[in-house]
Amino acid sequence: MIINNLKKRLEKNINELLKAKYFSIDDNDMAKVLNNFNISEPKNKDFGDLSTNVSMVLAPVLRENPLVIARTIKEDIISNWDEVDSITIEKPGFINFNFKDSFIREELKKIITEKECFGFNKSGQGTRIQLEYVSSNPTGSLHIGHGRWGVLGDSLANIYSANGYNVFREYYVNDYGAQIKNFANCVKCLYLRHFNIEIPYPEDGYPEASVSIVVGKIIDKHDDKFILHGNENNIVDAAALEEEAVKLMVSHIMDTLSSIGVVFDRWFYEKDLYKDSNFEKVIGKLRDKNVIYEKDGALWFKSSEFGDDKDRVVVRSDGNPTYFASDILYLINKIERGFGTLIYILGADHHGYVKRLKAVGKALGIDEGRIAVVIGQLVRIIKSGKVLKMSRRKGKVYTLRDLILEVGKDSVRYFFCMNSFDTPMDFDIDLAKKRSNQNPVYYVQYTHARIESIIRKIKSSTDTDIDNFNLDEINISEMEFKTKTERDLAKAMIMYPDVIYNSCKNNSPYFVTQYLYKLASEFHYFYNHYRIITKNKVNLNRLALLLLIKIVLKNALKMLNISAPEKM
Repeated sequence: MIINNLKKRLEKNINELLKAKYFSIDDNDMAKVLNNFNISEPKNKDFGDLSTNVSMVLAPVLRENPLVIARTIKEDIISNWDEVDSITIEKPGFINFNFKDSFIREELKKIITEKECFGFNKSGQGTRIQLEYVSSNPTGSLHIGHGRWGVLGDSLANIYSANGYNVFREYYVNDYGAQIKNFANCVKCLYLRHFNIEIPYPEDGYPEASVSIVVGKIIDKHDDKFILHGNENNIVDAAALEEEAVKLMVSHIMDTLSSIGVVFDRWFYEKDLYKDSNFEKVIGKLRDKNVIYEKDGALWFKSSEFGDDKDRVVVRSDGNPTYFASDILYLINKIERGFGTLIYILGADHHGYVKRLKAVGKALGIDEGRIAVVIGQLVRIIKSGKVLKMSRRKGKVYTLRDLILEVGKDSVRYFFCMNSFDTPMDFDIDLAKKRSNQNPVYYVQYTHARIESIIRKIKSSTDTDIDNFNLDEINISEMEFKTKTERDLAKAMIMYPDVIYNSCKNNSPYFVTQYLYKLASEFHYFYNHYRIITKNKVNLNRLALLLLIKIVLKNALKMLNISAPEKM
């Protein structure tokens, strides 16, 4: 990780410099400076390979002109770094610097030695992390938002694994409580109706059109198995019917998610939280901790004492546990299973969960940093330039499965990863289906396909034995960057490990799609302006660059579980 390693070194060097020159600087001020400066690639390549704003962050603390500070840092620190070639200072105090070509070549060697593991690091080694995502009630098909959260969770799991974390993926099945009972009553009504037994359909029930699909599958598989013949009081085995309906819905959800590569290590059922008197045991522990109390016949959790907006009901006055009760049980269950960090990926309507989950953690003595909540914002579907209007109650629904069938797995995954997940997004169906460079996923995948095409052409029209062309045997140390474009390509590749590290630290898979698009752009420019094959002779330097790009591109696509096609 070039940028992150350089930043750590700069922090250390500046700390030493400041202590030597400014004995009275406050430790808190020092910490703020070292936490707030950055090293990054400037938007304008003419400014250099990397740029830092550290002198401007230091200026208020040192009460010094940032240009003066920049010159000091340039002369006393950065000019001593072996990686750096030239350094410039730009107003109001940016320090820009370029790498030595020899350093870039040394970094390229890592792609050859590490291959499919290039980009991985061990920053999270030894930490068990649990990611819980999607967790839709098994009462209907997944909507588009569920797809976005599923892709986010799956991609983050890959990214965390690449950073050395021991990752566990989990889907929480809400098979307990009022919504499931409502769904089960809807299923029961339509099931009995098929056998000419009429009971009222629940007034606040789910749309009959969606429930009838589940009922149809139950009838096809079991016929009248759940009818209790000869029993005057109970005409149907409601518990068994509910269990089968939930089972079929979970299977439907599982199939939908697996079709876009979203899989889980465990499907955790809410009902399991209430087995073996577990709920009563937990309530007893909470009483012992004095974090619950009785009021108006209900049992309340003192969440306001731990940062929440208000206290929350755990058990209603009718004796039934609330959803919040299950949240408490599930959090305790996760901690007892030994996970070091818990990441919840929740929908846009779950903002209130953040404070209450953190409150439970504090009340139970769980370090606040161990619980992270990512809120995935909603998605609008754009088709033929218009927003698709949807209403689950009116039966006007465009489901995740519909989207997958229309645009395919790779487009679904890439588009969902293109933006920060804390902002709403528009999914343009027509753009996602285009087979042109206007479609970003096509543009990126075509880079890999074009490289494969060049390799096929080399095999068919030149004397180069590319099957035995071994990158391990190439002396990268002697590779020449004869054009700025070749050097830019090489530099883009060696920055990939930083992208994976920063994606993890910021829970941001969109860093990877941004990188992919940038790398593809660098390649397409290179391909359109420089020849790899001239008069049946192969430029081996450029061929080596090509094969290195192929490795990095494939690694980045794999991080998002998107295919790298050989032909398009």
